[in-house]
Amino acid sequence: MKNGKIFFLLVLAIFLSSCGGQTVTVSTTTTTSTSTTSTTTSTATTTSTTTTTNKMDGNYTGCAVGAYINGMENIGSFEAAIDKNLAIVLWYVHWQDPFPTADADVVFANGSVPLITWEPWISGLPNTLEAISSGSYEAYVRTFLQAAKDWRHPLFLRFAHEMNGNWYPWDGAHNGAAAGPANYINAFIYIYNMRQQIGASNVYLVWCPNNNNVPSESWNTIAAYYPGDQYVDWIGMDGYNWGYGAWESFNTIFYGVYQTLTALTAKPLMIGEFASATREGSRADWLTDTFSKVENNYPRIKAFCWFNINKERDWRITGYPSGEAAFRQGISHSYYIESMLQ
Repeated sequence: MKNGKIFFLLVLAIFLSSCGGQTVTVSTTTTTSTSTTSTTTSTATTTSTTTTTNKMDGNYTGCAVGAYINGMENIGSFEAAIDKNLAIVLWYVHWQDPFPTADADVVFANGSVPLITWEPWISGLPNTLEAISSGSYEAYVRTFLQAAKDWRHPLFLRFAHEMNGNWYPWDGAHNGAAAGPANYINAFIYIYNMRQQIGASNVYLVWCPNNNNVPSESWNTIAAYYPGDQYVDWIGMDGYNWGYGAWESFNTIFYGVYQTLTALTAKPLMIGEFASATREGSRADWLTDTFSKVENNYPRIKAFCWFNINKERDWRITGYPSGEAAFRQGISHSYYIESMLQ
């Protein structure tokens, strides 16, 4: 009966964990007794089995819905517009700024996972990446990651994105050109090593290039910047339909980089940023085509974040009825997931 009870409890744990969204811990105790003429002693051995079921490892079918909504106060209105909860909320933190605990709390209370893009805007240095990897900012990096660990909930940390472009102080073009990819890898591994030292296992590191290599030079390839599977939890890709004479379909923007990334690694893949302009084409049609393509032709894409702001273009769908309707309809299928946490 003792062995049968243990087997029953383990089967029960497996059944409960398959229900999703919870952490189930089952303990089994086995007691043995040994006797001599004068004494009897008992030894208890406890075995705990813990099963955590969330989607942070990327092992699921479907695509998680995310967005940059330009302020936490806009979460509710954006979700109302798309008629779905956000599984992921994207925002940006500048170098030297502290870990954004208050914003992360708002996101978690909404049932969403933070996607924090950590941007090393360091001015006045000839090589931003070498300054990071050499430990010049160790106190700041350690404090930031310790606060992330102390927050205790799962989060994505996208460090120094679009490194294969030429518009950021952390890209290869601004960090030695041909030496840039190696300098980038050193900085990324430095962040990884600090996370490991601190034990911030709730922090999932995202490595995220741009869809196009700028400049288009032999040294500036996506693969050249990849640190290796050991140092990366998720991979990403960014891309935009800019319009204004450069109207591009989802396939035109992402097919090439998708093929490159999925050949490079089996790590789970997200679209870190994407959006479409409105000029010289129908954004509603673009959205309809996009969400159909993601669902039917891009199975490795496990999450996306729409860039909902009026910036270089008016990327917003909110306030544009046809765009809202197409977005809402496009993600209405159950394939598009509202939570990473269950």
